[in-house]
Amino acid sequence: MPDKRKNHFLSTLTGRVSLLTTLTILIALAVSWITVSRDMRAEIETILTENLGKINAAFLKTIAKYERLHPDEPWLSLEFLEEWAETLGVRITIIANDGTVLGDNEAGENIKAVDNHRNRPEIRDALSLGTGIDRRYSETTKKLYLYYAVRADEGYIVRSAYRLSEYYLLLSKVRSGILISLIIAGVFALCAGITGARRVAHPIRQLINASRAVREGRRAIYPTEGASEIIELSRALSESAELQAGMMDELTNERNQLNTIVQSAPCGLMLLDASGTIKCANRFFEPLMRNKPEEASGTPANWELRSPELIGTITKARNGDVSADNFTYRQMGVETFYKVRAVPTGTGETLVVLDDETERKTMETARKTFVADAGHELQTPLAAISAAAELLADMEDSAAPDREPYIKEIMRQRERMTVLVDDLLLLSRLESGTPLSKTEKFNISRVCAVLLSDAKKKGNAGNISWSVDMPSGEVFFNGRSEELQRAVSNLLDNAVKYVSKRYKDKQGGAISFSLEESDDILMLRVADNGIGIPQNKLNRIFGRFERVEEDRAREGEKTGGYGLGLAIAKHAVESNGGRIEVQSSEDSTVFTVILPLHPGV
Repeated sequence: MPDKRKNHFLSTLTGRVSLLTTLTILIALAVSWITVSRDMRAEIETILTENLGKINAAFLKTIAKYERLHPDEPWLSLEFLEEWAETLGVRITIIANDGTVLGDNEAGENIKAVDNHRNRPEIRDALSLGTGIDRRYSETTKKLYLYYAVRADEGYIVRSAYRLSEYYLLLSKVRSGILISLIIAGVFALCAGITGARRVAHPIRQLINASRAVREGRRAIYPTEGASEIIELSRALSESAELQAGMMDELTNERNQLNTIVQSAPCGLMLLDASGTIKCANRFFEPLMRNKPEEASGTPANWELRSPELIGTITKARNGDVSADNFTYRQMGVETFYKVRAVPTGTGETLVVLDDETERKTMETARKTFVADAGHELQTPLAAISAAAELLADMEDSAAPDREPYIKEIMRQRERMTVLVDDLLLLSRLESGTPLSKTEKFNISRVCAVLLSDAKKKGNAGNISWSVDMPSGEVFFNGRSEELQRAVSNLLDNAVKYVSKRYKDKQGGAISFSLEESDDILMLRVADNGIGIPQNKLNRIFGRFERVEEDRAREGEKTGGYGLGLAIAKHAVESNGGRIEVQSSEDSTVFTVILPLHPGV
């Protein structure tokens, strides 16, 4: 982890500038240290050399003066050399021209043991040039010296020397002080460099954060301080971001508008890009897709769509042909009929339009069935009327009592046709949404009581036991009274018919009726223990001309229904904003009407 953080820091502008500053300061410190040390050492040696030259000149003058004052006394003695060496603070050596050491204040009484100095560099230079200088470690005293030799006119050489270790120690102390000062200055410079690097990098970091904010759709804050170039760049990026935000808002609005148009279209719409990938699709394609339409964006249509026929139509359109096809899609045993048109847009995209033809085909089938059923239902009474009329025509001379049965049959069949036509007209008006009566507030509990009374008076209801559960008070409802009366009347008529069909003149038939009022709904329930409704007919019992049993065709005196009662009841309840439900077994049936209570009830 530390290595990663270190590498990350060095990859940043602050890290690189800090590293460059550090390296620059270290190099500057090293160069300064080396230069100062070298120059100080050279300067000290130059000063020492000049001093030694002056000391040698002064010593030669002292010797000459001593010889003038004491011509009979030899000047060269150990005491003389030690006195002057201590006075001048140097080492003094007297050397003959042949290199023999004649005297040395540090050699003392062992002067004879000192090696010949003719080959010493400073001695050679003094013999040839008059003066000689050298820095050398002395084998005699085991110390480092700076030597300065001068040839005297009297035929000997005077050499003076400084012990460099003492001066180097002083130089080391001075250099240490200078080094500490350089290090302190370097630390301050490094801190200043890092601070400056961070100040330079801070607005750049702000620019990076602002760019990320623009990319993520957040509010971007651009730097307002820093170098003039940074401020200018910040202003340019801010203007660019505003322009980009405006373009993105415009694109978003256009996309939302397009999505709204696609989703609210009354048919299926799908748009594919040049690669065949879905850009958008509405809910009509959901049965044909693996995922929901809103989740399918960005997936290839060939993978997302389940119908090979639909994929084939799209493929033809992507090849440049406008194609339109009809196909059937079967899912869980249910067939859906589709008509699809795929059109290339000219920009590489493909527009797919899908129409669900199932309802139209169902309506066509229902119309054909309705015409056939209505024709069949009308044909029976018409045939009876025609036969009775023909018989009456052949009985012109017959007595009135003989013709009376045929006349009654004609009247009965005419009445049946009238009921059928009235029911058909009523159902047609309900299906078209044409109200039979205006919406008004009426006492539904009283209406139900009247309808129950009428049902109990029917001829085939004599042996049926009734159970009625009505609220103690009056119940009012805002709706269409005439339509609800017809719906409840049909449910009660069916209950009486099916119970009497099962029990005939026997006891045991029962019908229950209840009316319940809650906070927001009104529930009306009709239950009987009649013949029941087969389970395979429950889902279509509310259709036109649907009968519970096929043997309910009219025979003799029977007055079986036409299969329109429940269809009328369903549409009548729905016209009042409610719904009707049915539950049935082999020997019982329960119809439940649920009506919403309107405000003000």
